[in-house]
Amino acid sequence: MEQIIEAKSILKNSDLLSVLGESVYNPTKERLMNRADKYIINPNTAIYTYKENDTYKGIIVIDISNINAIEILNIAVSASFQKSGIGSSLINYCINMFHPDEITAETDDDAVEFYKKFGFNILSLGDKYGAGIMRYQCTLKCK
Repeated sequence: MEQIIEAKSILKNSDLLSVLGESVYNPTKERLMNRADKYIINPNTAIYTYKENDTYKGIIVIDISNINAIEILNIAVSASFQKSGIGSSLINYCINMFHPDEITAETDDDAVEFYKKFGFNILSLGDKYGAGIMRYQCTLKCK
């Protein structure tokens, strides 16, 4: 049975951290644990996971400090389950849960097509961090 569940309290589960690692540059155990700690203590983050038959397949971390303009901080789907609608299901879940006016995310070349397909407007930010990696601001108007 597939379900989307709140995951802040279980974020340090090694299987769930592994899924989160799909969206983190150089996802060492230490980097993932530090990120998990930051998200867990922040009252403005909400975390949901897509789980099916005891397998964590996807995760979304959102900033809800401005409920009208939710920001996706991380979204990831395990490599073997990508392109199966899990990422879209997680975004739709957040839209239905919070009813924001818009959702934003910043991404790179690896994920920009996902956001385009979902219907986000894409704005190139160029090589924002000087690392030779293109960045994009993605915005979805929900209302």
